[in-house]
Amino acid sequence: MLRALLALLALLAACVPPVEIPEEERARASRELEGQIEYLEVAAYLSPFFGDERKLLLSDQPSRELDLLETPSGEPILPPPPERVLLPGTRLKIIKVEFPTGFVIAGRMLHTPRYHPWIYLALAGEERPVVIVLPQLVANTEQARAELERLVSPSDPGPAFRALPDAQRAAIARKELLDGMSPRAVEMAWGYPEKKVIDRPSDTEAWTWAGGQRTAFFRGGRLALAPP
Repeated sequence: MLRALLALLALLAACVPPVEIPEEERARASRELEGQIEYLEVAAYLSPFFGDERKLLLSDQPSRELDLLETPSGEPILPPPPERVLLPGTRLKIIKVEFPTGFVIAGRMLHTPRYHPWIYLALAGEERPVVIVLPQLVANTEQARAELERLVSPSDPGPAFRALPDAQRAAIARKELLDGMSPRAVEMAWGYPEKKVIDRPSDTEAWTWAGGQRTAFFRGGRLALAPP
């Protein structure tokens, strides 16, 4: 019994952020970010928020790629299947920036990514708050803003999305790729990649997402679904 208790305490200690964000920085993030109107830059999944169905999780990644919550044995806990996909240009409003202080963590539901910063947003027609979960090591306003910019922007990309061919817009709405897409259309469908390898002499690019779980190859500025 004692051994099990010690193991649990060690696990909890490992989950606690190494540095608590100073109150001044938390206040600054709230002051500079809350109330801003943002637009989705890329198509994003909207899913129930793990064990707290009063909220919704917003992410451009498929659930199988999310590494936000795990069991004591290290197995990933995935969110429920997405309810829908929000399109590029969807309007959102930042309503709350929440860093994981001890008090905040204690107030969050157990089966949620409690030790990460959360950005709450309002979506028209949706009563539940929408949450973007930031990486656990985000520690200031600049880092929070940089992570947010992978999903949202003050500039509306809706006109660029609507200017795409019908088939590409339909593919983006399914979070899928179509041969011949431009790099911007691929970003709208799959989100911004983790890595780009550009070969200018051959006019090719190779993009990878989430540790290589997804890849895309471009030739002449257009997507080729299979490398030659």
